[in-house]
Order: sequence, then structure tokens, then C-alpha cells
Amino acid sequence: MDRKTAIAALIKNAKDPVPGQKVTAGAFRPEDAPGVGRLFVQVYGEDYPVDDPYVPELLIEANKSGRIYTVVARAADGTVVGQGGVYQSSPPNRRMYEYGQILVDKAYRNTFAAFRIHKYASENMFGKLPNVDAMFGEAVCHHLVTQKMSRGVDFFECGLEVGLMPEEAYAGEGVSGRVSCLLHVRVDHDRQADLFVPECWGGQVRRLLPFWPLKRNVKQGGSGHVPAADEATDMAVQQFGFAGVTRCNVAEVGAQFAERVAQEIRESEELGHSLIQFYLPCGSPSCGYAAEVLRQAGCFFGGFSPLWFGSAGQGPDAVLVQRLLRPVGLAPIKTQSDAGAMVVRMVLEDMERAGREFGAPVGVPVPQAAAEQPESTQG
Repeated sequence: MDRKTAIAALIKNAKDPVPGQKVTAGAFRPEDAPGVGRLFVQVYGEDYPVDDPYVPELLIEANKSGRIYTVVARAADGTVVGQGGVYQSSPPNRRMYEYGQILVDKAYRNTFAAFRIHKYASENMFGKLPNVDAMFGEAVCHHLVTQKMSRGVDFFECGLEVGLMPEEAYAGEGVSGRVSCLLHVRVDHDRQADLFVPECWGGQVRRLLPFWPLKRNVKQGGSGHVPAADEATDMAVQQFGFAGVTRCNVAEVGAQFAERVAQEIRESEELGHSLIQFYLPCGSPSCGYAAEVLRQAGCFFGGFSPLWFGSAGQGPDAVLVQRLLRPVGLAPIKTQSDAGAMVVRMVLEDMERAGREFGAPVGVPVPQAAAEQPESTQG
């Protein structure tokens, strides 16, 4: 079944669950697939950028193969009223999974459904999945629910994705402006590796390193380490049209890196996107050169992610660098820990620097109406 046909069937067959039932959480079963798809339609409409949640056969196969580990919240009559997942997503490291997609049916958002999903995942998945070395999550900053969930299970704040999500993604939550997300990472299995710290953002990286007991040979990645003329840039680009975001994973930094950066920024602007991200490989001294190229292109520090690349390219770790492509209004950025507040300060201060030095667009806070109850914790 193709995506369009699957979504049409989900909409046609959708039935609201009977409210007020007891909720339990457990591992995904094949018969849960249509219920999971219904939740994605309810929250994202037809715009979620991956086919798996909408197409039952794909979701079932993904859970069988280990690309996705879905957790389902069920009402007493068996109806799916919530779901969450541990799944492969953006990192080139296929052993680094994302934890998120915690969606709850609108009739059960004032229940313990999200908590039960998270509790099941933390007790049965974190540190226990055979093909997972690390996990990351993107916790929304307009409320503290997902941040509290992450901090309690050894996910540590290590980046701020400024204005990552459009306010339309949180309709009904009283949010005005683009929503920022705190990047959290949990490390379960590490190995000895080199870490070249880029000179221009070395202070930020070194402040984040102590969060995990990493085995790293820390070295200076100076801006003078220019790639040889025959070295090619290897950059995988993902376009998230629904969010207005471009994400670039730079596996190899080559001689034409600056030209490629300018091209991706220009094309993202033409698409009307709001944000572009670059993940730079810290396993090569060329990381410092690439960071300086991006700094002079008006980019600013976004964060540090251990194991993002793993054994792919010049891994294993990554520095996140980002640039706003137009001035944007930002929803409130709330944090629930001192570490999270530190990360936010580092990133926003560097965003302001990029604006002063290079005239790059910046985000400004948007006044908010009275906040309503969060509808979901999909961030």
C-alpha cells in the first residue's frame, strides 16, 4: 500500500476512542499499526516526512527489523491512545537512535498515557537494545514536560536547535513563534577515539564534554588545516519541508567545502526555509577549517553530539552549527536544569554574535497569549 492510499484509509476508518478508560503501555504488536497511524494523522495531518507511521506494512516491518522500536499506550478496550518510539533517524551512525514521537490522542492528553509510554521505554529499552550505542532526543522548549522526561534517564542537554519547529506544529497550545528544541544525548556504549575541537567554538565544546564519561583524545582542530585539492566534500542533505529546515551531515570536509556551504544556504533560502544545520565531523583536524568557513558564513554554535557519526566518515562525534535564513520570531525558551540554561545562553549569545559580525538573521522573542495545556510531547 502506498502512502496516499494508506492515509486515505486511516482517515476513512478513524474512530475516536472512548474516554476515561484505564491506560497501559507495552511493546508494539502488528494489530496496533492502524491505531498508531491514526495518531500521526491526528497530530501531523498528512505532513509527517516519513512513510512508516502511515503505512501499516512498513511500520510492522520496521519494528521487526529493529529500525524502530515502538511503544504503544492502549485503553482497556485495546484502542491505541498513545505511542512513542526509539528509531533510526538523522544520524549517519546507524547505532545512534532517536527517542521521541510521543503522541497522545486528544481525549487522553490529561491522563498518564505519556508517562506510561516513557516509563515502559526507560525500563525496557534504555541501555538494553542490542544494536543501540546511544540515543538522542529533541525536547521542545515552550514547556518542560519532555525536558523532565529526558533528564531523569541520563539524557544530557548538549545543544539548542533555535526555531526548529513552526508554531503550526503546536496548534492549540497557545504558542506564538517558532519553537526551539534542546538536543539531549544519552551514551550507553563508547570507544576510544580522537576528538578535534574547532578553535572558534572550542570553549563551548569543552564545557559540554564532562556530561558523559567519553574516551577521547582531545586535540585542537585549527582553522589552518585546509583540505588538499583532491579531497572531496561528502555532505548528505535532508530537507524537512513541513518544518522549513535543512539538515546537512558532513561526513568528509573537502577542498570545495566553502562553495558547497554557500550553495546549500542559497538553495535553502530559495525553498523558503527558516533554518539550516550543519553537523561537522570531529574525528578529523579539518573540523576546525570547516567550522571557520561556517562562522564566516554567518553561522553560530548549536551544540556538541557524541557518537553522531559513529564509524561513518570522520566520526565519531559532531559539532552542530546552524544559521537562521531569515529573521524569525521565537516562542519562549524554557529550561528545567542549570545545564539546559547554560546551553541556551551559549547558543543564543553566539547567535547574537553572528548577527553583529556578519549581519546574519537572528531570532527574537514573540509575546505570548495565555498558554494552554500542551497537546502532546512529540518534541
